[in-house]
Formats: sequence, structure tokens, C-alpha cells
Amino acid sequence: MDEVPSPKDLRSAARACTVLAYAAGLAGVAAGTLMLREGDLPFAIILWIITFAVGAALMGVAVVVRAMAGLVVQVSRMESDVRVLVSDRVRRESDPLGERGPWRER
Repeated sequence: MDEVPSPKDLRSAARACTVLAYAAGLAGVAAGTLMLREGDLPFAIILWIITFAVGAALMGVAVVVRAMAGLVVQVSRMESDVRVLVSDRVRRESDPLGERGPWRER
């Protein structure tokens, strides 16, 4: 993984984590209900707790990945701003009096 993922890829990964969290929650409720129906209350509660923890972890990952996408966008904007500032500075240093000399309009 030598390349930085794009913000679009990161947002897609965050959506995938969110969908997986909802799927885990739904599967946990269904499986826990089936366990409860068979009379295994302790196993149903354990299953619900585990699926809740998995869903919460996946939602946390989704939030972190969305935040990383926002940071990547901000860093790329800052990079372009820095490039513009550096090119302006180089242009000014190469022509200290400006294009028209000391009589240019300000």
C-alpha cells in the first residue's frame, strides 16, 4: 500500500463499514431472537452483546475513515495553496521591480 487512497475511496470504505455494522446488528437480533425462542436466554444475551460490540466498532471505524477523508481533502487543498504561494514567491524574487519596473501601478 504505497499510494494514498483518494477521498472517494475513503468515503466508499466508510459506507461499507456502516452497511456492515447494520448487517451485523440485524444478524445479531435475528440470531439472538432464535436463541431466545429455543429457551437459551444467556446465549441470546451474549450474542446480542457481541453483535452490539461489533456494530459499534464498525461504526467507529466508519467515523474515523470519514474523518481521514476530510483530512485528505484539506491537505490536498493546502498543498495546492502552498504551490501557488511558492510559485508567486519565485516569480517575485526573479523580478524584484515587477514587470514594468519602479513605475508600475499599485
